[in-house]
Amino acid sequence: MRLKIKKKEIPKVDVQKEDYDIAYDFSTKVYKQFKEVIKTIVLFGSVVKQEAKKASDVDLIIIVDDCTIEWDDELISWYREELAKLTAKQDYRNKLHLTTVTLSAFWDQVRSGDPVIINVIRYGQAVIDFGGFFEPLKVLLAKGKIKATPEAVYTILKRSPDHLARAKFNILSGVEAIYWSMVDAAHAVLMAMGEIPPSPEHIPELLTANFVKTKNLDSKYVNWYHEIYDFTREITHGHRTNVKPEEYDNFLKRAEEFLRVMFKLTEKLLEKEKIIKIEKKELV
Repeated sequence: MRLKIKKKEIPKVDVQKEDYDIAYDFSTKVYKQFKEVIKTIVLFGSVVKQEAKKASDVDLIIIVDDCTIEWDDELISWYREELAKLTAKQDYRNKLHLTTVTLSAFWDQVRSGDPVIINVIRYGQAVIDFGGFFEPLKVLLAKGKIKATPEAVYTILKRSPDHLARAKFNILSGVEAIYWSMVDAAHAVLMAMGEIPPSPEHIPELLTANFVKTKNLDSKYVNWYHEIYDFTREITHGHRTNVKPEEYDNFLKRAEEFLRVMFKLTEKLLEKEKIIKIEKKELV
């Protein structure tokens, strides 16, 4: 007598056919190429969340077996090269966003309840599941059997200040980039005037002498340069570690106007230079 095994119904996510066809086609080719190396290939991201747009990526996580297969440098190199070649051959290559993770790393993240992996399990859809563990994980998650460990909670909590520090650093770097855009624009106009490009601290006096005094430039632009120069110096010397949003926006708007004015002045000067050169050539 054979025992009938009843399988639980696991709800399937309704995904866009075109994107799923891409995921299935590529996953099949990957499995054919690497065979037993591949345990599971999961479709996740905006496609399975029903948030995909025409330009959205097809996100795939490729879980490879590092438990029964030893990954030395040669195998890692071969895998990367072959995967890159396979991807490059596909007409839809620009839509693919691939992430490879080892089975042991994936399992560690499942056990600790890592938010990224939890969301992959919650929303993801297995395209290839040779390992046969992804669908059961979805059931375990739904039953509340996969929970975050206290260690994982503290690890994630400790990560958040790092993200904030990077965000602050990026804003500070943004101010420095704005400053250097103004330096380059000022250098260009002074060079067009025939001046040797000065060091940044001497730009205001040369702009004043060459353009403000001849009423070709409003003095406010020199003042703006002074302000961002002093501000950037404070950042460089560590006296300033924060930038208010309104300060950043103000510097950005000023820089955009500063660049427009410098471009116009430079074009006028170069146009005059061009006319002079043509006249000289005609005289010869």
